[in-house]
Amino acid sequence: MPTLSHSKRILMVEDTASVAALYKSYLNPLDVEVEIVGTGQEALNFFAQQGDQLALIILDLRLPDMSGIDVLAHVRANAPSLPVIIMTAHGSIDAAVDAMRNGANDFLIKPCEADQLRVTVNKSLKPKVASQSQSERQEGEYHGFIGRSLPMQAVYRVIESAAPSKATVFITGESGTGKEVCAEAIHAASTRSNKPIIALNCAAIPKDLIESELFGHVKGAFTGAAAERDGAAELADGGTLFLDEICEMDLDLQSKLLRFIQTGTFQKVGSSKVKKVDVRFVCATNRDPWLEVQQGKFREDLYYRLHVIPLALPPLRDRGSDVLEIANALLALFSAEEGKDFCRFNEAVVKQLLEYDWPGNVRQLQNVIRNIVVLHNGEEVTAEMLPPPFARASGVEIASSHPNTRSEVALQTLTAREQSDDNLTVISKSDIEPLWKTEKRAIEVAIDACNGNIPQAAGLLEVSPSTIYRKLQAWQKTAAN
Repeated sequence: MPTLSHSKRILMVEDTASVAALYKSYLNPLDVEVEIVGTGQEALNFFAQQGDQLALIILDLRLPDMSGIDVLAHVRANAPSLPVIIMTAHGSIDAAVDAMRNGANDFLIKPCEADQLRVTVNKSLKPKVASQSQSERQEGEYHGFIGRSLPMQAVYRVIESAAPSKATVFITGESGTGKEVCAEAIHAASTRSNKPIIALNCAAIPKDLIESELFGHVKGAFTGAAAERDGAAELADGGTLFLDEICEMDLDLQSKLLRFIQTGTFQKVGSSKVKKVDVRFVCATNRDPWLEVQQGKFREDLYYRLHVIPLALPPLRDRGSDVLEIANALLALFSAEEGKDFCRFNEAVVKQLLEYDWPGNVRQLQNVIRNIVVLHNGEEVTAEMLPPPFARASGVEIASSHPNTRSEVALQTLTAREQSDDNLTVISKSDIEPLWKTEKRAIEVAIDACNGNIPQAAGLLEVSPSTIYRKLQAWQKTAAN
């Protein structure tokens, strides 16, 4: 063991003595000497007297006399290269962004496990050795995410801090911000990455089937259970169970989920046999989970079981130039898929992409880029190609720009029918037809006008292709019956 004089000195600023003592014990195996102070002023005094001897500062954000951000700002002003690790019990993305904006080198959430603290300290003491994750972040990509903005850098840090533990991560964020991508990133960065991550969308499964989907069922457990089936809990054994839209789960099943989380045991539907598995829980919602608790829609005890490490994903409008990075990546991807030549956006499009507030977030951006690629040709995306709400031009003009004989006939038929309707002065009850028939006729005309190209017809009708596919399938089933 090296002598104390050769040890690297670390200043730990932590106002809870028991926590400070615990974390100091975690660092005992390392060649470090840990000095502990409990207030921001004590930290500033120590730094003024012995700052040139420090190799690292571990700084709690919440101190009894001042904010840790104030201490960080003072350290950065006087020692720009001294590594600082921020620690906080409040896993707020805003706090992480603020800390990194002021120069923090890393970010950890309390409670922190020993291995994670040691790894983070070692990494900070060797700043010239960049990890694979750091390299990914510098290139703007991280386990499926694209973007290097400060809010996303904070997300990456929280993922890295939380991933090695078994602690449950509760992801919140608006629809389309990438909550499932986040869950997959946590799994990929964890020690469970060689095992499966099983996703269960609690909003997409009917109430009477979700228990079976979660825990499985035995043969004959209910009508239609022709064979025994493993549920998501068993399939995720050794890996990660991702419960998406967790606030949509029925209250009765929430109690069973709570017991499963507490004991790791469950019973298949229709079985008395108890099974035990080892899973790591990650859950997500686009709602405010605490508001759901207050409204009686989500169990408070389950909330506290799951809300261990909160992780809020920032909306796309708060991610700055990430919009362009994501748009360029999607343009390349969709162009390859569709066999198109698009490779860039012109300046007018870049301006509009950056100025738009993206209420649908990344999912909306995906739809916009795919719309452009499917309905247009060329190497450069121009403003005229942008779909609503960017431009008033709709898919009608696009689909009709080079009509063939078949589409001309279809569109003329539709126009004639509309003109005939305009000339009607008296409408009897017998002239009224069900709305679905009108809708069906409009969709058929659009598909005919586009020569059977459903994505192009969807652009003409200004709906998503999946809407048309779903309606066609429903009409086929009706006709079959």
